[in-house]
Amino acid sequence: MAQRSFKAAGLAAMGVTGTLAFAAPALAQQDTEAMQRQLDALRAQVERMEQQLNAQQSTASADSEQATSSTRDLAQENRSLIESIQDSQFSGTLQLKGVYNDWDQVDKDTAGDMDFGKFVLGVDGQHDDFLYSFEYRFYDGYQFLKKGWLGYQATDNDTVKVGLVQTPFGNMDYGYLGWYGTLPYLAGFNDNQNAGIKWDHSQGAWDTSLAFFKSDQLGNSNEHYGANAIGGTTDATYEDNGDIDTRGNQGNTEENQVAARVAYTFGQGTDYTTEINVSAKGGQLYNNQTNESGSNWQAAVGLNGSYGNWYTLLQATAYEYDAENPAESESGISDNVLQVGAFGFNYLIPAKGQTYSASLAYSMDVNWGDIDNLYFYNDFSYISPADDYSPVNGGFGDVDDPMLNDLGMKVTAGPYYAWFSVVANKNALGYFGSPTDGDWHTSLQTNFGFNF
Repeated sequence: MAQRSFKAAGLAAMGVTGTLAFAAPALAQQDTEAMQRQLDALRAQVERMEQQLNAQQSTASADSEQATSSTRDLAQENRSLIESIQDSQFSGTLQLKGVYNDWDQVDKDTAGDMDFGKFVLGVDGQHDDFLYSFEYRFYDGYQFLKKGWLGYQATDNDTVKVGLVQTPFGNMDYGYLGWYGTLPYLAGFNDNQNAGIKWDHSQGAWDTSLAFFKSDQLGNSNEHYGANAIGGTTDATYEDNGDIDTRGNQGNTEENQVAARVAYTFGQGTDYTTEINVSAKGGQLYNNQTNESGSNWQAAVGLNGSYGNWYTLLQATAYEYDAENPAESESGISDNVLQVGAFGFNYLIPAKGQTYSASLAYSMDVNWGDIDNLYFYNDFSYISPADDYSPVNGGFGDVDDPMLNDLGMKVTAGPYYAWFSVVANKNALGYFGSPTDGDWHTSLQTNFGFNF
């Protein structure tokens, strides 16, 4: 009995031992597989983290490149703008003048007068297809903007300008070759600046301009460049005996004007060219006194010749101002004239008539020390009024047809220059105080200065 118990116990022990012997490898295999699964999971997690990190680095790199590109583009734009500003041409002129008028007793007693002439500041430039030009002038006692416009170069042949721009009319740019000017210029037909928009087109030998001007100038004063109608509203005053004391204003302003000019140049691109041009301008003539509108028109044909060292200009102009003026007794000014103003001065031109001008000049390069050019010129002009005309006494009365001649020379030495003019006139609009007595009067003028 005891022997069977020991045998049973031994058998049981052997069963347990055998079971453990077989169970141990199975348990070890299960632990290894679990660890492998954990390692695989950890490896997958690490790979996902690496992918996320790479994605973040890629995004950061793209953002950095985009930011760098944006900064580079902005810097390029700023550099282009700075270069455009640096390419702007800044200019200036300082000028003194000397005058001797043969009708002025003080000039006779003192041998003339020397005075400040003008100080001019200007800037011209371009940024991409956009253009700009500005010029401001200072004179003795007044100042004004001569021109100021912004432009767009639409094509190689087309330009649009907006602002205070030159009227496309007659011979350009000045309509004369000397210093003082001509009667068409003094009457406001040549080298006149108006406020509006202008289109210029050049195609080979053809030049075409079309413009619309909302106003003749920036304001109604006479402190501007180029003659225009003056829109003042002052009435004439009378003494107790009925004689006129001070004359008033007609009150006309040129509004909503249209101008066109077409020119063809023979010999384009050579040293011997002849330009033939035709032009016209017209529109509303509004009166600030009567609040009524009249009209005005002007037409011209011109020739501009350049033949080596020789230059010539010819121009004929017909015009009419049909104004709705106040009664002559209110303004003290005749309906046969139009009141205009420029350079701080009012004067009278015939309300209807024709003007003619002829100019000739010769330019000669020299090597006389610092002197490098001599320029000789003569400008002659004439006005034929359609009705009785007088530049004085409010336009009442009649005088011989106005005439003006400017003979002179210009000496240039680098940035320095000097104009010497003999200006003779007869009844020439009473401009700057010259007598209107049917006789010829002479003004000796010199203007000298330097450009910078």
